[in-house]
Amino acid sequence: MPRRFIRHPAEIPIQLCSHSAGHENNLTSTTTDVSAGGLSCETDVLLQRGDAVEVEIAIESPCFKTIGHVVWCRPVGNRYLIGIGFADLATAYAVRMVEQVCHIEQYRLKVLEQEKRLLSSEEAALEWIRLHAEDFPQSIHH
Repeated sequence: MPRRFIRHPAEIPIQLCSHSAGHENNLTSTTTDVSAGGLSCETDVLLQRGDAVEVEIAIESPCFKTIGHVVWCRPVGNRYLIGIGFADLATAYAVRMVEQVCHIEQYRLKVLEQEKRLLSSEEAALEWIRLHAEDFPQSIHH
């Protein structure tokens, strides 16, 4: 079956909270990729398909929080790669916007380190959009 949404790499620090098999698991992870339908990340804990997972991304205050569900879970060495899906497109779109903010912040820090230019968040956003928005998938592909 062809993939419904195009995925692309993203490394966003996230917190996960799941209630699997009667246990609460609070996990710290980094996304491996994000799509219009969800995200994937690695965990130390085996989660079951269908488990509800609270996803928290602390890029600003207040944190972005949403609920997703485990769509798949695959062993990778001694860890697990999990796919988390979102029930509605509004939530998936919000996660994509958070991802874009993370890219912009990474760009701002890279410019400071490499070029010694201190950009405001707004200046970094304008530059990043001018330079990279074309490469950032905008639409949902069915």
